[in-house]
Amino acid sequence: MARLKYRGEEIEVEFSIYGEYIPQTRWQPAEYPEYNIEDVFYNGTSIFAILSENDLEEINENLIAELE
Repeated sequence: MARLKYRGEEIEVEFSIYGEYIPQTRWQPAEYPEYNIEDVFYNGTSIFAILSENDLEEINENLIAELE
């Protein structure tokens, strides 16, 4: 679980990671893990069901920036 700032409020994001970082080689580009958001909490309450696809994309971008 990660704590993030989203639109000025602190949220908690429950996520899972699929894959791993594989460095670039001469023949293959680098590969990065995928982060799958499973739930989002605000003040202990799940808000996942009311978030739009755009909200989830923005939260995912913030999550990636925070973890990498």
